[in-house]
Amino acid sequence: MKKKIHLFFRKPSKNMHYSIENFYKEIFKDFKDENLEIKTKVCPLSSKGIFNRIYLIFWAFFNQGDINHITGDINFISLFLQKQKTINTILDLYSVERLIGFKKFLYKIFWIRLPILKSSLIIAISKKIKNDLKNYLPKKRKIEVIDICTSSKFKKNSKKFGKIPKILLIGTRDNKNLERVIKSLENQKIKLIIIGELSIYQKSLLSKNKIDYENYVGINNNYLIKQYFKSDILVFVSTYEGFGVPIIEAQKIGRAVITSNLNPMKYVAGNGALLVNPKSVKSIKSGILKIINNRRLRDNLINKGYKNVNRFKRDNIKKKYIENYKSILKIT
Repeated sequence: MKKKIHLFFRKPSKNMHYSIENFYKEIFKDFKDENLEIKTKVCPLSSKGIFNRIYLIFWAFFNQGDINHITGDINFISLFLQKQKTINTILDLYSVERLIGFKKFLYKIFWIRLPILKSSLIIAISKKIKNDLKNYLPKKRKIEVIDICTSSKFKKNSKKFGKIPKILLIGTRDNKNLERVIKSLENQKIKLIIIGELSIYQKSLLSKNKIDYENYVGINNNYLIKQYFKSDILVFVSTYEGFGVPIIEAQKIGRAVITSNLNPMKYVAGNGALLVNPKSVKSIKSGILKIINNRRLRDNLINKGYKNVNRFKRDNIKKKYIENYKSILKIT
């Protein structure tokens, strides 16, 4: 009988783009193995409020497989799972940075420390997250870094650079740095394509700086890819990320990328992006203008981007997961 690998996913929200779920679905699509069977377990409730979370902890307990792989953001559900069968993927530690007081304390306990204690293996999606996790480990634990790949739906799509460049921005939370990007584009003849719900302040800033823009919220993956296709440049200058999937999504399609000179974005981009200081409006503006005004630079970055995505091949990443599953199950 095949061993069951249960992948636990958070409940989708219409206002969020869940790239990590798309990633796991991508690497395990059409999966065939004589020893293993992959099953997805999607949380029936959103991870909001104490009662929902308590329910999800018990729900996870009654939905255990031979391996329980919690794919991120709902790590607290591992509380009652069997340690030797449990894997936790840590996506980022951004909430630890932004939360304060008692909420920060609870997050450290239930999203980091207890899940780590209740896991036979911890997976980090970048070396940065692995290094950051060391500050919260109660003792030395094995942490394996496994990269992320893009969906096979992201394919090369050549496009003539627009007279009025279309700049794609993915995400509107604080770490996505949208406000500085808006300020850097004051009075520029460009069009922004913004994915994510805008705050009142962000809308007022767009108006104040006379920015022409389109805004999309809650779109599916296919429609998101269309936004990549019609864009000329991806500006992804986050101040914090766990990995930075949009970088390789844009590179795979064939778009010039501007990203932060911080890890993990710097690592993910390789040589296929222009790096800027995400905390400097001047640096962001300079980078965008270089891309717009220098065709040779654009073409060079695009060509290097095509090569860079080969570092994140689906089959290589899938192999690492299967090796870990079989190691825990003691299958040769």
